[in-house]
Amino acid sequence: MNNTNNAHPLDQPPAERGRHASRRRFLSVFGTAAVGLPLLGACGTVPDAPAVTTDRKSPMGGARPQVQASQAASPGNEVKRTSFPISAVGLTWTGSPRGVRLRLIDRSGKPGAWRKVTAGCPCAKDPETVPTKSTTPPNRALVPAYGSYGYQLDVDSGVRVVEAIAIDAGRSGTKRLPATATTPSKPTASGTGGAPAFPPAGVVLRADWGADEAKRFTADGSESSPTRFTRAQAITVHHTATPLDDPDPAATVRAIYEQHAVSNDWGDIGYNFLIDRQGTVYEGRFSGSDGIPAHNTRNEIVTGFHTFAFNPGNIGIALLGDFGKEKPSAPMHASLVGLTASLAALHKLDPLAAITYVSPTSGKSTPGPALGGHRDWTSTECPGSAAYLNLSAVRESAARLVR
Repeated sequence: MNNTNNAHPLDQPPAERGRHASRRRFLSVFGTAAVGLPLLGACGTVPDAPAVTTDRKSPMGGARPQVQASQAASPGNEVKRTSFPISAVGLTWTGSPRGVRLRLIDRSGKPGAWRKVTAGCPCAKDPETVPTKSTTPPNRALVPAYGSYGYQLDVDSGVRVVEAIAIDAGRSGTKRLPATATTPSKPTASGTGGAPAFPPAGVVLRADWGADEAKRFTADGSESSPTRFTRAQAITVHHTATPLDDPDPAATVRAIYEQHAVSNDWGDIGYNFLIDRQGTVYEGRFSGSDGIPAHNTRNEIVTGFHTFAFNPGNIGIALLGDFGKEKPSAPMHASLVGLTASLAALHKLDPLAAITYVSPTSGKSTPGPALGGHRDWTSTECPGSAAYLNLSAVRESAARLVR
């Protein structure tokens, strides 16, 4: 994975599901997002519809950061403008993974330099759960936009951009969340003497990173992707292919949530956990209100959307950043070791073992690692070569903690 998505140009400013209405269907019929946000305007225009500001409060005592998004199906090559500063542009396309170019537009309308977009982690729902004949997910990327007010796309022959979403993920502020306010009050004992209990201290829960739970529901009020739980079989590490020097990781988590839940129409974020460069662990996929991240009360794992065809029983952990060339930081590495060790102890997994994964939906058996990377299961560069090579050290350290 290269860093073409992450370069900051110096010359620019910082499917319908059954018969009920999906988010995309709601957007196309009513012209505004389900949360009342404007669609992207065409060339040179700025939408007039105001964004809705939430007054919900987080457990930390402040208002939840306002997230705004504007979505465009088959956006073409016209300039797309927004009425708000864009944190990131989420893209979905078919064809070459490196066949898309993007340039950002500042508030005055001046374009920046063209830059190549490279597909990121190819997360997706399992083929058994979606009405599609495709055996591979489309290309997707989340490109940082540095507060720009628009973008323009250019593509190679044979490439089709299916959807684009401009996201303002809001501001999290500079104050770090205290561990005492983000740790669930009832940790689940690992059952192994001396092994770390799950969850580890300091996990930032969904409410604390600013998840808007309304995005998990469709226009008719039904849950977009109802939770399903199965016995844990494996732990899989990903990377998000976003900038390493992320000034606001919680905002990036919200942007990923927006892309996964709304643009991809999955109804939630695809990963079970995410870890930032400072070692902070974030709760991912919704699993209920019992305070135990990613699990039900029987310690079964909630199914995410992170490893196409191998999601049920597979715990997805995403490292925030692009680790094609640079290894995870020491704090990120330490948190990954602690999290995987506590999960392995809870589910009686050997981090060093080879397993046979059995799909709960299809019954198909596939060999793989108990603790591995995305590329161990599907054809992808994820979690980046540097992070993948580092997994041997993660496995060894986690295994020592479990034993």
